[in-house]
Amino acid sequence: MKLWKDVQSKRLEMMAIVRMARKFKTKHSILRQQLIDEWRGLKSPDSIIPHKEISNEVSTALKSLGVSNLLSEDDVVNAWNQIMPPVITENTKPTGYRNGVIEVSVLQPSIHYTLDRQMKPEIIKKLQNLFGREKVKGVIFRVG
Repeated sequence: MKLWKDVQSKRLEMMAIVRMARKFKTKHSILRQQLIDEWRGLKSPDSIIPHKEISNEVSTALKSLGVSNLLSEDDVVNAWNQIMPPVITENTKPTGYRNGVIEVSVLQPSIHYTLDRQMKPEIIKKLQNLFGREKVKGVIFRVG
């Protein structure tokens, strides 16, 4: 008469043996697995292309499109605050950058006149010295 414990331990022992057999693969089991994978349409580990990091792919794509060479809004705002005196930076704010032209909002018409008529060539030269002639082509001042 078999005891329940003996049956239970025998089952656990057989499961351990099966697991160990799976752990150490033989040439036959490897070929069998390759055949099953091929039949299922799975690619072999050798033919799978290794993954690439998305950050590298995005940066190369942006460089090829020429987007990485553009100025960011933060760069323009920081340069504006460095170039201009505090009185003017309190009353102005760069609001846009399109096609090499920086757009600046001005609060007071008198400051708009001073910037647009008297200081514009100096401002453009200073910005071109910072960013380059090809990136900064002009500055537009708007009241509002």
